[in-house]
Amino acid sequence: MKRNILVAIIVMFLLSPIYSMSDDGENVPVVQKENSSKGVPQVEQQSNLVPDQDTGAKYNETVKDEFGIDTGMSKVELQKFKEDYIKLDRKMFPGTQTDMLFNFKVDLNKYDEFLKLGLDLKKSGSFIDSKNYLENSLYSEIVVIGITIGQTKEKSGIFILEVQEILKGSEILIAKFGEIPKLLYYYCDENAVGTTMPVLNHKGMFFLWNSKRINTNRNWFQKRDESTLLLLPDSTVLYEKHYDDLKSLNWLRNKKNKSEENKKWQKGFEDTIIMNETWEEAVNNVKAVLKTNDAVNFYRKTFKEEVEK
Repeated sequence: MKRNILVAIIVMFLLSPIYSMSDDGENVPVVQKENSSKGVPQVEQQSNLVPDQDTGAKYNETVKDEFGIDTGMSKVELQKFKEDYIKLDRKMFPGTQTDMLFNFKVDLNKYDEFLKLGLDLKKSGSFIDSKNYLENSLYSEIVVIGITIGQTKEKSGIFILEVQEILKGSEILIAKFGEIPKLLYYYCDENAVGTTMPVLNHKGMFFLWNSKRINTNRNWFQKRDESTLLLLPDSTVLYEKHYDDLKSLNWLRNKKNKSEENKKWQKGFEDTIIMNETWEEAVNNVKAVLKTNDAVNFYRKTFKEEVEK
């Protein structure tokens, strides 16, 4: 009898490590954790049980445009939106071969309002560098008031722009950088024929584009050729491309010979390089164009062919 009791005690002692107490007092088997590389976790297996729901979610997912802005539309909806826009574009402007107006989020429905502001969308096919500052405000992604303060040492042709005010494109800057930077960078090809080199330390209005190429390895924009407006100390406003012409103008102004012929030359020269608008007027004109266009809400608009022009 004692022998049987002794055997039973020994058997119980040998089996006791197989079980362990759980937190709630239940006896549960202790399961060794399996290496994740050798098996699929249970939660992943469960997620694969509903592939139709997952596919539907992706189908209805909103997409971003090339600037990183959420369109609020699915890929299919965005394609339809663009098709409607292009149809209206081609009807309003027969012969158009580009998607330029769409890419710059120009509101075709505001054609008449733009005309009243002195901006004709029919000129959209002409070269960018022949456009005035109002047109450049539409056909640029970023419009900035600031000062070019120098060049970077890392790469030739990259200029540093100290930002004073963003007139257009805040949402793009936030999408690209997570904030509105105090400094922006733009490229100017110093070796290109006819290129106007940036004028340093003068307040100006800058028209930038090519935001879609901004990434971790490239933080500079392209500047619209011949587009920059400069504010000079005497409150004169002119295009940066005419800055060097000021020397000739000042020579005419200071010329002792005040004959009618020289006055005529001086007046013609002034009309060519000096803008009629004051700086405040130019800024307000740009703001009026941008407010009318309202590019921030571009994807909430409707563009249909019934609009007649």
